[in-house]
Order: sequence, then C-alpha cells, then structure tokens
Amino acid sequence: MTPAILRRLEIFCAVIEAGGATQAAARLSLSQPAVSQQIARLEDELGLALFARANGRLSPTESALVLYEEASHAFDGLERVVNLARDIRGLERGLLRIAAPHSTAGTLLPLALKRLAAGRDRLRFDVRLGRYESIVGMVAAREVDLGIAKAPLLAPGVEAVEIGASGLVAVAAAGSPLAAQPVLRLSDLAGEPLIMIGRGRPWRDEIDVAFRRRRLPVRVAVETQSVASAIGFAAAGFGIALTPDWFADAMARTDVVIRPVDIGISHRFLVVHPARAGSRALAEAFAEAIRAVRAQMVGPTGTEAVETPPRIR
Repeated sequence: MTPAILRRLEIFCAVIEAGGATQAAARLSLSQPAVSQQIARLEDELGLALFARANGRLSPTESALVLYEEASHAFDGLERVVNLARDIRGLERGLLRIAAPHSTAGTLLPLALKRLAAGRDRLRFDVRLGRYESIVGMVAAREVDLGIAKAPLLAPGVEAVEIGASGLVAVAAAGSPLAAQPVLRLSDLAGEPLIMIGRGRPWRDEIDVAFRRRRLPVRVAVETQSVASAIGFAAAGFGIALTPDWFADAMARTDVVIRPVDIGISHRFLVVHPARAGSRALAEAFAEAIRAVRAQMVGPTGTEAVETPPRIR
C-alpha cells in the first residue's frame, strides 16, 4: 500500500467521522476542494462508489461504511505501532540487548541497569558477556544495542559515549601492612606476591612494562582471568591483586583493603552503540546510569568521583 492511498484512506475516515467534506477539511487543515478531490481519486483506485452526492453533501454508501470499519481498525493498529516505537525509543518498554565484560556482571552492570530501568516496568534486558574485542564486534554487527568497551575505539560502524577513566588499585587481605599507606607506588610492590590478570590483556601488559622500566622484581603468585577471582585470591591471603579501580570498588568486601596504585596507568571506558542507528540518546542514558553507580561506589580506594567527561566519537 502506497503512502498516497494511506493518506486518502485517512481523509476518507475523517469525512465519515466529521460528517462531511467541509468539516473534515477543517480537521485536517485542508481545503474542501482538496478533500473532495482525494475522495474521488480513492473511489477510482478502489473501484467503489463511497459517497452519494446530493445538494453539495456527501452521504456514505453501504460500501463506504463497511470500508470505514476496517480502515479505522487499521489506523488504530498503526497508531499502536507508532506509540510502541515511541515507548521503545524512550525506554518505556521493549528488549534492550547489552554486551559487557565479565568483570561488570555481578555488580556494576546490574546496578546500572536497575537505575536505567527505574520507573520502566516493561523494559526487559538481554545481557551478553565477553571480552572487549568481541563486545565491539557484537555492537558493529548490531547483535546488541549497547556495549561497554575501552578506548581507543577503532572499529568501523560503531560510535561511543565516554563514561570515565579507571586507574589501578591494589587489593590485599584485611590487616595487610600495605593498608597503612594511603597510596602505593611501584617500589612498594616490588618483590611482593602479586595476583595478576592473565597475560595478553592491556592492563597486565602495561603493569609488566612499568616494572621493567624501573628494573624492579616482579613476583607473580597467581594468574587469573577475572577481577572477582583476583580479589578472592587476595582475600584468601595469596598476595596483592592489581586490578582496575572500576571493578575493585564494585566488589569491595570487608575482608580486603583497597588502595590506589600511583604508577601512571589509566584506561578510558565507553558505552558503544551502532553508528547511525538513532541510539545515541540510549547510549548516553546508559553511560549516565553507570557514572551515577560509580559515584556511589567510590570510597574504598580513597579516590574522588570522576567528573562527567565530554562525548567522543
């Protein structure tokens, strides 16, 4: 069905509802001749006599009344579709597909999505977990609506809203001598048993480079693949876990202490969304929810909340 026929059907319904062409013209902000012309074209296209014309008045035929009943139902359905699209765009309902790193799954992500869903009882979530590279790939392929990633963002077909920066923290069992120091430096960690996120990840590579540049000894007691695991090993007394403060703050426990590590390592985190998909506002709302949750979590490291950063593409 062409847009022209839809428009003529809309005018046809207005004529019946308003009781005449003149009244329908006023309702639709059209001239009366324009309304009459569109009705005549609709009759030609459908091969039906829709109105009897007498003394300048239009009286609907039986065929017109049957057609009106179906057309009005159709327009009601179209209005429901438009309203549904508006609700989805405004996050009032629908399914929101999110991809995020495993380290956010148990704390930061649920709290941010809870904040995003406040007052939106019909909004549902489909959460997928993965590494940053796969997350960006899922967003680019439009398998998900939003993802959490790290800068720099080099993939085509993806845009981003910056959330904030994360530094490095040390997590140690409660009672550790290091807890007495408000900020740790690389020399404080030299020779200490360390719990490190597995090799090949940006955080780990940068930590290794920092030790090599200072020619300081590195003693790795445990290598693991998640922040939650690293903090668990620290709580059990295996050593000192070096993790991003983003996730350590979210997983703070009473049996560990968390201290900032001043070795110049910081990463920028992003909410990514498909380019030109009309999802910028959605990405900004999600980023704002994450920032708000992060601001509430800051404290165990002694650091201050990061100010809202500028947008980036």
